[in-house]
Amino acid sequence: MSDLSDSIKTTFKNLITIYQETANLLEDASSTLEKSGYRCVHGNTVGTEQSKNINNPSWWITPYASRYFATQENPAEIKALGVFFVDKNYTPIEPLVLIGCFRMKKNEKDEFSQVYYFALKEAWFSLVPNRKMGADLNFKGKWNFNSGKIRAVPLDDINDQKTLEKNVIAPLLDMSC
Repeated sequence: MSDLSDSIKTTFKNLITIYQETANLLEDASSTLEKSGYRCVHGNTVGTEQSKNINNPSWWITPYASRYFATQENPAEIKALGVFFVDKNYTPIEPLVLIGCFRMKKNEKDEFSQVYYFALKEAWFSLVPNRKMGADLNFKGKWNFNSGKIRAVPLDDINDQKTLEKNVIAPLLDMSC
């Protein structure tokens, strides 16, 4: 095997490990949120965006994984959680855990609109003018939500179940929009 082949194999092995650890974090958070009465609004999948366009190979990777939750009692308030590896331009960033709350609009059928997978990404990278880690930041609504709040935590600050609870779950459950 050549040095290039070894390097590629190692890179993909590391990427798979990163995605598995991200899945574990999201599954742990989902389980805790479900015990608090929140259900994931899109089942057993993660929200993300990708492209298979030959002209945009940087879009082939999974840039983030997010999950959106609501309670039966308050379907207009969506709680969100995601892990992000790149910014809007697909430039690698310090990995972030984003949590947020979205106040959903009603559609023409008088039902609450569905949340888009890109909501957390756009809220952090486009709707919040002065991003600050560890602070709840309000933003004005767009697309299918009226208003929202978001918080970013470095992924490095999440080491175990205790730090997940303290730095992500508790602030998310306390968050309202």
